[in-house]
Amino acid sequence: MNSEVMFNLLCISLFRDCYKQWDGAKLVMRHEILGEIALGEDGGEVHIPYYGSTVKINISSDEISFEEAVDVAASLVKCLEEFDTKAKLVAAQDLTDTYNDGWNEYDEVQEDGTLKEIFNPKLTPSEFIQKLTLLAVNVTGNTFDFFYDDESMFWGHSVVVSSMDGVAFTDTFAQIMG
Repeated sequence: MNSEVMFNLLCISLFRDCYKQWDGAKLVMRHEILGEIALGEDGGEVHIPYYGSTVKINISSDEISFEEAVDVAASLVKCLEEFDTKAKLVAAQDLTDTYNDGWNEYDEVQEDGTLKEIFNPKLTPSEFIQKLTLLAVNVTGNTFDFFYDDESMFWGHSVVVSSMDGVAFTDTFAQIMG
């Protein structure tokens, strides 16, 4: 960790208690990999350019120091494409059958008030993956939660993939939330 980052982290720890009294003032930390981290009471927030869009990274310390959580977030961002690919594979493995077993069918209300049954085609895991777009990642201590837009496959619910062991990415699961 370079001296500028160490100084920024020291300032954060000294001024975090004062943050509440600043009434909207923005406390910012610069990081060589993450760029500008907007700091708040509960952690930090970073916006990373990713494939023509922006991915929001929320950083929260949980059971480790904030400095360590920033390092975990930096490790994630350095390999974001790799982790995004892994997370999408977990989502496809855990949720493709769920989608194909009923979420692909629904009733659509017509102008006259009647219902029309809609039957979308069943998806292969590869087709399922193609519908996922990374929106945000929560880094909470050593855990990750990836939030995806799913092109309304799950009727407005979110697809979330969690890695309970962070960058090791061996203790993972996907779920529908919201």
